[in-house]
This record gives sequence, structure tokens and C-alpha cells, in this order.
Amino acid sequence: MSSQVSELHAAKPPAKKNPTQEQISLFMRTKLDSSKEVLEGLVVEDFELIQKGTQKMIEMSNATEWQLVEGPVFAQQSAAFRNAAKDVLNYAKKENLDGASLSYLHLTMTCIACHKQIKKSAVVMNEALVPEQVLVKLKSEKK
Repeated sequence: MSSQVSELHAAKPPAKKNPTQEQISLFMRTKLDSSKEVLEGLVVEDFELIQKGTQKMIEMSNATEWQLVEGPVFAQQSAAFRNAAKDVLNYAKKENLDGASLSYLHLTMTCIACHKQIKKSAVVMNEALVPEQVLVKLKSEKK
């Protein structure tokens, strides 16, 4: 089975990303790395690590790169993300593992919901684009 998967990947060369896609991809990868840091902190009960990763995600959510899409749906999703991240941070400061864990779960769900919305936007645009390409397209339309 794994050889079939390898053959599939080998048959299709990876699509080349433009500089904006690369920037968005790097930004989202950094956000994901911070999320992994929070998860690691939860697993080993390292409240400083939880706070560090969560604080980084909050800072990133306020960065210009985060503001790729305008509109009430994405504004609401960004607010939900920030609120969930602040909940994780507050529970970590109180060294409340259960509260931080449940808040992290909610935080993760906000990420999933936003990515689903971006994919939905691709369908509405009637194009077969990956989420990063949709963000690039939406960002360029914003100008």
C-alpha cells in the first residue's frame, strides 16, 4: 500500500508556490509549530511552555499576515481564535491543566473551522485551489 502512495506522489510533481504562497505557508507553519509547543506543554505539564506557545499564537493573530481576508465571517473566526488562545493562556497561568487542555481543544477547533471556511471559499470561487492559493487570491482581491 505504501508503495502505491509513493508512486502517486512521485507521479505528480509538487506545484510551485509563488512568493506570497510561500510567505503564507511559512506563517501558517510557524503558527502550527506554536500549537505543537502548547500540546507538548500540556502533555508534560509544562505551564511555561504552554504560555510561550499560546502567547506566540496570540501575537501572530494580531500580525498583518493574519489579516488576509476581510469580512464578518473571518473577523468572527479570528476573534474566536484569539479568545480561545487567551483562555488557554489564562488557565496555564493558573496551572489548571484541565482548563488549559479543554481550551486548547476549542482553540484547535477554531483553526479547523477557519480552514474549512477557506476551502468553502475555493468552491464558491469555482476553482480547484488549495487553501494557501485561496488566501493568496483573496489577499490580492483585497488590494
